[in-house]
Amino acid sequence: MPYRWKIGVLVVAVAAGAFVLAEPWTEGRDPAVVRAVSQLDGQWAGRDAVPFELETLDGRVRSLNSYRGKVVFLNFWASFCKPCRKEMPSMERLIRQYQDQGLAMVAVSLDAQKQDARAFLDNFLPRGQTAMDILWDPTGEVSNRFGTERIPETYVIDREGRIVARFVSEYDWTRPEVKRLIEAMLDG
Repeated sequence: MPYRWKIGVLVVAVAAGAFVLAEPWTEGRDPAVVRAVSQLDGQWAGRDAVPFELETLDGRVRSLNSYRGKVVFLNFWASFCKPCRKEMPSMERLIRQYQDQGLAMVAVSLDAQKQDARAFLDNFLPRGQTAMDILWDPTGEVSNRFGTERIPETYVIDREGRIVARFVSEYDWTRPEVKRLIEAMLDG
């Protein structure tokens, strides 16, 4: 009997600890955002986004700070990544739906060569045109600073530059839960 009692106390302690650790991530957050991130199996981040500057595929330099005031969907991908290929069409549909409402989609290619990213976009979209901003991180420095573990990996950043959630692996970004998340953040 004492053994079961100890296990019970341990379970309660672990659950209480998890609650205490999780509470700051969701404290003060819009319940719709919390619900949507949970339904999408996202990970709460609750930290400032790492500032960076990267080149676009045509050689212009863009900084993360240039998106301040917008909800930013930051995705790390590569042309050789099969899950990236699968999720990219849903990302394009998402940005086309919400770009006029304050959503910025920044897709950062981790390809070693720009032409690989360009070729991917040419095959993915007619004439390679996209509503996303495509940036290039050939050394992976920026993705490493964000803590990216594998691709595709997406960070949703609020208007103040704080990472709200992180999504690891491929997603269908046209799911209703995604729309609820984006709309709640755009309204918030």
